[in-house]
Amino acid sequence: MKTTFFKRPINYYVLFLFLVAVFSSQMLNAMKISFEGELFAKNLVSIHADFPGDTEIIEYSWYLAPSREGKWEILDGIYTKEIVLLTSYVGKYLKCEVRYGIKGTNKKKAVSVISSKPVEYKGNPNTDWFKDAGYGIMVHYLKEAIVPNGGSKEWNDAVNSFDVDKFARQAKEAGAGYVMFTLGQNSGYYCSPNASFDRIVGIKPGDLCSNRDLPMDLMEELKKYNIPLILYLPSNPPVGNKLVSVKFKYVYGNGKDSATSQFNQPILEDMIREWSLRYGNGVKGWWFDGLYAWNAIRSTRMDMLLKHNISTHTIAAKAGNKNSIVTYNYGFGKIQVNTPYCDYSSGEKKTIDELPEGRWVKDGVQWFLFTYLGEKWGGHGQQFETDTLVSKTQKIISNGGVLCLEVVTDSKGEILPHHFEQIKAVGNKLLKTK
Repeated sequence: MKTTFFKRPINYYVLFLFLVAVFSSQMLNAMKISFEGELFAKNLVSIHADFPGDTEIIEYSWYLAPSREGKWEILDGIYTKEIVLLTSYVGKYLKCEVRYGIKGTNKKKAVSVISSKPVEYKGNPNTDWFKDAGYGIMVHYLKEAIVPNGGSKEWNDAVNSFDVDKFARQAKEAGAGYVMFTLGQNSGYYCSPNASFDRIVGIKPGDLCSNRDLPMDLMEELKKYNIPLILYLPSNPPVGNKLVSVKFKYVYGNGKDSATSQFNQPILEDMIREWSLRYGNGVKGWWFDGLYAWNAIRSTRMDMLLKHNISTHTIAAKAGNKNSIVTYNYGFGKIQVNTPYCDYSSGEKKTIDELPEGRWVKDGVQWFLFTYLGEKWGGHGQQFETDTLVSKTQKIISNGGVLCLEVVTDSKGEILPHHFEQIKAVGNKLLKTK
């Protein structure tokens, strides 16, 4: 008697789909993920996973535990594939769980990875160059200061006139270890193109963001002298431009900065990410203004129950250079640490009235003081006697601190003569000391 294994013809197409499904399921179940980056505090670590093309990532969740077999504690507010390792993580193991789905199905799966060792503390290697730089200069290149009257044409004319070659040579001659430069502030005008900003405001390139990418040109010139660039931005949307405020749904009230929302915070992050990715390793740091203890911006930015928070803001800034350093300004006052995400103190001061006792304000946070040469921010006067300024700068650097001095330039980027003479005196003395 002849044995029949199939009572009907084989549907090879159905069999093929069945085998593909089984194979895909096995592949997904066997999927491995890993950490990218070293596990030490203040470093940025990301997740690497070779998911197939039909996979949809649903969520990243991060956990800490005292041991690999310990009780895992979820880290609120960390939903991204990247994470900035805080000093509070030191001595603990790290776990990331990735929940994913398969397109066209209702299947939901999860895969996770656990660190082979706990997070370490190594100081903060990302700030080593900053500490070695010792002193640098800052410029508030803002429409309010450069061309207070006029609009797009006048702003673009001013930005186009900035002589990056001459400015970079002046910075070199003054012995500046780095330069801090504003992208923009409260007027809604920026000295660099930004498509994310133009899109939300509904304007054309060049209307508020300059056509010229001044930070890019400046960065390239400064590279010739091995002078790093740090960028300045507020932590809130521009408050002095009604059109921008309406589009960002942001209101400035009661004489202080209002909280950003889960509507405009993602827009700010998109803007920052766009600039960071464009400048890459050419930008070594960020100085974010406005996270004062007494205003509402800090309260919402530090709320880790919100999807967009201090972590997502920091990761956006580090998108183009994961080793870039970040700080958030707490306003005038004693040198301190404002957030766990700060790599250096913001250091805003009306004068130099404090000296470091050592390099670190707190574990992993570089001591940094930031003040102006004039009688106020943007002031054309001169608050320091040159000998006093040189002496205080020497003491800051010899004790492991970093100093930043705001200088004033004209629209073409030439530093005021008396400011230039003072920073040259500082640079020359430091060079002789070295």
